[in-house]
Amino acid sequence: MIRTKAKILTVAFAAAVLGGCASYSISEQDMTNYLQDSVSLEQSVGVENVMYAQVAVEDLEVKIGRADADRVSVFASTNAQVQMLSMQSMGLDLDVEFSAVPEYDKESGEVYLKSLRLERFDESSQQLPPEVKKLLKPAVSMIGYALSKQPVYKLDSSKVQEALIKSAEPNLVIRNNKLVIELFD
Repeated sequence: MIRTKAKILTVAFAAAVLGGCASYSISEQDMTNYLQDSVSLEQSVGVENVMYAQVAVEDLEVKIGRADADRVSVFASTNAQVQMLSMQSMGLDLDVEFSAVPEYDKESGEVYLKSLRLERFDESSQQLPPEVKKLLKPAVSMIGYALSKQPVYKLDSSKVQEALIKSAEPNLVIRNNKLVIELFD
């Protein structure tokens, strides 16, 4: 009798808790903050003293479902140092935009960006010579590749709601410019 009541109470408690957390929303600001705090993006390409570029992301901003309903856009302000043959090294400020499809890893509780596309690549102060642009594109693409291999958000198992959502193997959808991890379709 006591076991039956304990089981009923446990089921009732679980239903009440899960009913209150059938979904978890990740805002653009949440994801931007997570990326700025957790992901360091710096890439280099080429051979030093011949043709060499080093690109570092200084500032990131995330937009969810705005350009395409099923994609996340990541805007990055980057700083690039470029060296070509005997020319003096030049510093460039680049604005880059990637878009990607968010994917939720149910085992780890992490969100990744897949099917990444380089949408925009601009130098803010001057026109880039074609040879410099050819050198920088692989470094920028490598930043995109690195961004697709690291989680852009992770549920925190130490928080009850996030742990319950994670353990239930939910689905990921984009709704109202938020990533929504939900238990039910």
